[in-house]
Amino acid sequence: MTPRLDAPTAVEHAFGVIAERESVLQAWVVLDEDNARAAARRAPVGVLSGLTLGVKDIFDTADLPTEYGSPIYAGFQPHADAAAVALLRSAGAVLLGKTVTTEFAWSTPAGTTNPHRPTHTPGGSSSGSAAAVAAGMVDVAIGTQTAGSVIRPASFCGVFGLKPTFGLIPTAGLKPAAPSLDTVGIFSTDLDTLDLARAVLTRRSPSSRRGAVSFAVVRTEQWLEADLDCRQIVESTAELLAARDRELPEALLGLADDAPIVQSFEGAASLAWERQHHPELISAELRGRLAWGDELLPAEYDDVVQRAAYGRSAKVIEELFADVDVLITPAATGEAPEGLGFTGDPRFCRLWTLLGLPALSVPGHLGASGMPIGVQLIARPRAEDVLIQAAHELVARLR
Repeated sequence: MTPRLDAPTAVEHAFGVIAERESVLQAWVVLDEDNARAAARRAPVGVLSGLTLGVKDIFDTADLPTEYGSPIYAGFQPHADAAAVALLRSAGAVLLGKTVTTEFAWSTPAGTTNPHRPTHTPGGSSSGSAAAVAAGMVDVAIGTQTAGSVIRPASFCGVFGLKPTFGLIPTAGLKPAAPSLDTVGIFSTDLDTLDLARAVLTRRSPSSRRGAVSFAVVRTEQWLEADLDCRQIVESTAELLAARDRELPEALLGLADDAPIVQSFEGAASLAWERQHHPELISAELRGRLAWGDELLPAEYDDVVQRAAYGRSAKVIEELFADVDVLITPAATGEAPEGLGFTGDPRFCRLWTLLGLPALSVPGHLGASGMPIGVQLIARPRAEDVLIQAAHELVARLR
């Protein structure tokens, strides 16, 4: 783990980096330097002492506005911290501000740029969190994933991004997009720091090193939709880790393509008030996604939910993992797309989000144009410690 500064010094260093890079990066919705400095002086002593924190502006904060990426909530001030924010602060992390989210954590982007090339997207919907971590503005940041909103921006920005098992981190105080999919995730450039934040948020112990991890590569139904350089990186990773080949169980076929049914059906209800009272302040793109959710038949939604429930059954999970601990898959289709109007395709994340399995994007590779491409690792439910260990093993072999 990188040696830590004391909290006041860490905060001053962070704001120095922000001053240098924020005018181009545009990762923050709001920063409160005075409040952060005061918080650093009085922060409780804990496992996250000396670490600076960014929070996606989809989480409520008692001392900073929370706008959910929408003009509907301009200046809105909650009365309490979201549970995840409260847990991190209680462990000593110092919150610097709120990071940019796409509109209601869907797909309509804001203006955040990629730290590696400002003409390219950082991914979404956790755009600001991934970019701020990659730029060295904060040690750790939290975001959310409903389709691919942690894994994809982590891949595009070249940082570690963890989407834990569904429900493992509390979502109280989080603006819901699709409640059966929404998952709190974590970003960091340091794997041990990420693991400590995970331990705090899940109220579990940090990962402990043990025996070797076994791997299998799963190319999934979307394999040929990934760019050639992305596929080559996954293949070379599989070779490096002596991974076996693994096919998707038949029960999982088609679920990735049908996951948007769940997201839009639930999203149409989650944003019912906003749609009724301020439809003119919702982007045309999101209105269309939610209108499709209204048109879906309950039977269509129920079918996907029931198939996903079977996909999470012990029988299918055992067939998927069998004699290995961790699966290797693409994290995204390739490098971050050029332009800021599209945050990238989540197709390589949808299945694992729908199944609620823990996923981790591991950096370490560059694509054909020199932009980061991450590799996605998948583990059994509640096996985050194995996932962290697998990432350590991969990082060690990439050196």
